Amino acid sequence: MSNQPKQFRFKYSSIFQDESVVRAYRYRPRYPAELFELLTKLMPPTCSPRAVLDAGCGTGFVARSLAPLLERVDAVDFSAAAIREGRRLPGGDHPQLRWIVGPIESVAVDPPYCLITAGASMHWFDWEVAFPRFARLLAPGGLFVAVGMRHDRPGWMREELEPVLARYSMNRDFAPYSAGAILADLEERGFYRSLGSAQTDTIEWRQPIGEWVESIHARNGFSRGPDGPETGG
Repeated sequence: MSNQPKQFRFKYSSIFQDESVVRAYRYRPRYPAELFELLTKLMPPTCSPRAVLDAGCGTGFVARSLAPLLERVDAVDFSAAAIREGRRLPGGDHPQLRWIVGPIESVAVDPPYCLITAGASMHWFDWEVAFPRFARLLAPGGLFVAVGMRHDRPGWMREELEPVLARYSMNRDFAPYSAGAILADLEERGFYRSLGSAQTDTIEWRQPIGEWVESIHARNGFSRGPDGPETGG
């Protein structure tokens, strides 16, 4: 990963193996139901079995909702803590859902896949290894789909809170980024070619301020573990 931005190195991604980070995942926003219908429509009509690889699945926000709609979903993450949490959450024991612990760059999987999905995880992959592998794992006509969220936050959050988060983040190499910028970088490097995009209807997400604060601890740079901000690491 030497050619990728420093903020995405393993020393930062490894916090997602921390139990405290995984426990805070429950406070992250959810994807709308429309997303999963859209993903099934993107699958090549001749692709069989109707199987999806969810790369960097976390606790299965995508995988657990997709499993009832398909023949198989393989949910892969390098965090055993995230997989354990995903198994116990609603839909985590679905018979069409298979959890796999290991790095997406090398873990044993069962291709071909009609789709490979990645949510807030693709920037953590070793791009030079993962994306050529995805091309080999896809069925003819299969697609890699980057699943993202756009948050419309009030201006005061950006102006007042972002400097505070930057000050206390354990990721000392952090710089603002977006999924669009990551995809543009991947395309420039020849790992990805955009065939288009789609957007679901906007949904409202409200939560108590305490839960929002907890959600920050489920994100890069804010682990409560021994190297996290609460111990001055």
